[in-house]
Amino acid sequence: MNWLRFGNPEYLYLLWAIPPLIFLLLFGLRQKQKALLRFHSNVDPAHLQRHKIQAGVLLLSCIFVILAVARPQWGAKPESVAERLDVMLALDISTSMLAEDEQSVRRLDRAKEVMFSLLAELEGDRVGLLYFAEASFVVCPLTSDTGTLREFLAAVTTETLAHSGTRIVNAIETATERLVSGEKNATTAPDIDGQKALILFTDGEDHGGAAIEAAKAAAPKGVHIYCVGIGNPVRPAPIPLPGDASTGATPYKRDVNGQLVLTILDEKLLQKIAKAGNGNYYHATTGITQLATDLARLEKQQFTVRSDGAYQERFQWFVAGALILLIYELVHFAIWVRKAHR
Repeated sequence: MNWLRFGNPEYLYLLWAIPPLIFLLLFGLRQKQKALLRFHSNVDPAHLQRHKIQAGVLLLSCIFVILAVARPQWGAKPESVAERLDVMLALDISTSMLAEDEQSVRRLDRAKEVMFSLLAELEGDRVGLLYFAEASFVVCPLTSDTGTLREFLAAVTTETLAHSGTRIVNAIETATERLVSGEKNATTAPDIDGQKALILFTDGEDHGGAAIEAAKAAAPKGVHIYCVGIGNPVRPAPIPLPGDASTGATPYKRDVNGQLVLTILDEKLLQKIAKAGNGNYYHATTGITQLATDLARLEKQQFTVRSDGAYQERFQWFVAGALILLIYELVHFAIWVRKAHR
């Protein structure tokens, strides 16, 4: 019987107790009938019929309870339709992200705070994590396990940053390739293709160029690019470098002429990239709520959640059957008592 199985089949051995119980009940009823005939010449058949019904109902209730405890299962679980959005988070890890724009908060730390808060809004979606500077690399592929992604993100510290220069074009191309190929390689292929999102967390310093062209190329593939600006767009800041902790002095990045290198948030470039990628630009301190709203408007992938082959639990039917029989017995007993006292 491949269509039927039991979750706790060991409880079915209790059914072996039913035949002896039937025998004992029939024997008891026979003895009761003999005892009544000793004192009464005529025994009311309804009286004996009442006890037979009571015994039958209780036995059947016991059988239902045993079967319920054994957890009968049949019928495959039905398929369901779910939705999700594929999002790649791209974090700038160039040395300019060490700059402190205000209140001694480094750009990297500010970006991580924003990303952690955004992850709470992306529960149920597939999210990946990419780091970029001169080169770009995916540290966490698209996954629904945001807990793992949070661990990767938390592991990034200021000591991780050893990359000079930034090529945003590499981040866009790498993320686009992963977003498109990730849809094809997913264990659950979507029934309806949806839109995908790339979110760049950066100060906008770009030494490679061609980022706008890369954003335009990603748009026809269904990838929407959003930019989150990290830093101050008005006041430039120096870039601190790791130094000798014993001196207490903080060295800053300088050019070949010994001049202090300053970095500033390039909002104009990020706005152009976002526009070319059919997305929007937001500043880290003000626009995250709007970013979450805009992501919610994107068309999500629809896919069928296939049955895992597990059977559906059916013990509820037997519990309900036992309850109905017991209620019937109580009602039948109340009616019989009322008739007996008339």
